[in-house]
Amino acid sequence: MIENLFSLDKISVYQFSRLLDLTFKIKEKPKQFKENLSGKIIAGVFEKPSFFPSVSFQIAVSSLKGENLFLKYSDLQTKNKKLSLVSCKCLEQWADGIVIEANNHKHILEMGEMVKIPIINANSGSFSPCQALADFFTIKEQCKDLTDIKLAFIGNQKNICQSLLLASATAGTYIHIAAPKKYQPEHKVMDRAEEKGKDTQFNYKITENPLEAASDADIIYYSYNDSNSSPTSEQNFLFKDQLLSSSKKDILFMFSLTSEEWGKSLYKKIPSNQSLIFSQADNRLHITKAIMVSLIKEKKREI
Repeated sequence: MIENLFSLDKISVYQFSRLLDLTFKIKEKPKQFKENLSGKIIAGVFEKPSFFPSVSFQIAVSSLKGENLFLKYSDLQTKNKKLSLVSCKCLEQWADGIVIEANNHKHILEMGEMVKIPIINANSGSFSPCQALADFFTIKEQCKDLTDIKLAFIGNQKNICQSLLLASATAGTYIHIAAPKKYQPEHKVMDRAEEKGKDTQFNYKITENPLEAASDADIIYYSYNDSNSSPTSEQNFLFKDQLLSSSKKDILFMFSLTSEEWGKSLYKKIPSNQSLIFSQADNRLHITKAIMVSLIKEKKREI
């Protein structure tokens, strides 16, 4: 299986499928895996701790009988804010794996060059692989065949968008992205998605028109951070009832929201039987367990 999880660009179709299959097994029979991290220490390093990444990993480690060690992000930095080689190498000796959330994705890659224990990107400014894996597991539960749906992404959270694009390329899913120009996927990410998609039925489109992306979609994934002051140029990305009318009657909705008040307004508009937000949250825990079971292996060390 995989050695680290920085993003989904190097996850093969086989590895992707195996992770989802393992997640199904863990979700159905969690007791069979309850000792998988027994005796293991997982270090959590969160630059700006957010609810889903930090809490899901804490619960996942505990439910697999592992031990959590939480550090301040500054504990791994030098005075000039660069990652400390000494601190990272010590952590390599003391822990069995590292879960990290960082604004700068390059810091996660730099850590990967410093240490030889598994590193899991819980969330970064560029990618959110765990979220995308949980979302695609949720989609597979609902739709079964990932190659026979249209997924519409609407929003301005670039890390979610880029991860969903790579996941779509791996799964063979058609994704139509609607995002403001500056939040659209980087060219190198699109190139990688196209390369991965050569062996699947993957196809994608990118637009700045949310209604165009939502048209005939099976699932709408809404991920817009309004920051309480959306610029005039992005007003068409604020959630509108037209998104409901322009899509299929049995459309399903997925969300990645950063504002509690913004989320409440959406909950009122989306019928509960069409919203997958709580399934997404539940499956974030199960996919996290699967990632842990796959990456954290036996390590010869004594403390």
